[in-house]
Amino acid sequence: MREIEIKARVKNSGETLAALEKLGVILGKPKKQHDVVYSRPGAKDNDPGENWLRVRTENDSTVIFTLKRSVTGELDSIEHETIVDSEAEITAIIGYMGYELFSDLTKIRRKGAYGDMEICFDEVPKLGTYIEAELLCAEDVDYATVAKELWAFFTELGITKDDEETSGYDVLMRRLEGKQ
Repeated sequence: MREIEIKARVKNSGETLAALEKLGVILGKPKKQHDVVYSRPGAKDNDPGENWLRVRTENDSTVIFTLKRSVTGELDSIEHETIVDSEAEITAIIGYMGYELFSDLTKIRRKGAYGDMEICFDEVPKLGTYIEAELLCAEDVDYATVAKELWAFFTELGITKDDEETSGYDVLMRRLEGKQ
């Protein structure tokens, strides 16, 4: 599957949440997500074809292993994921594959849906509050067409391109920590 998403900084949480509610988007309960991302040594952000491995622990219990392969940028990737039994074992496997720690962060996420779109409202300590809209698509879909559809939704919420964030949280955190 190909995941295409757009992301924007939220200037006013109350206004954005009210706009979501007005459109009928019901966000679920907050979930804590601890994301640890791994890369090949020397891997660069946005390198087409580069694999990124993520171990996500949700609410301190469910462990999800994800492989993302960049297509046109950080927010456009082929994605495969599965639940694993042991965070320690998958982390050991990743190490034996030669991957190294890229980023480690925790966020609080609330999810909802608008048609086929998944909507995420995220509070990321040190980084701020963000909203994401994403679609899971066929691997050969036209990125610009999907992004246009996602932006039409954001426009309904009062979000403009001035609020756009094109980097993933892992990259934003590395920049904040002076590692980029």
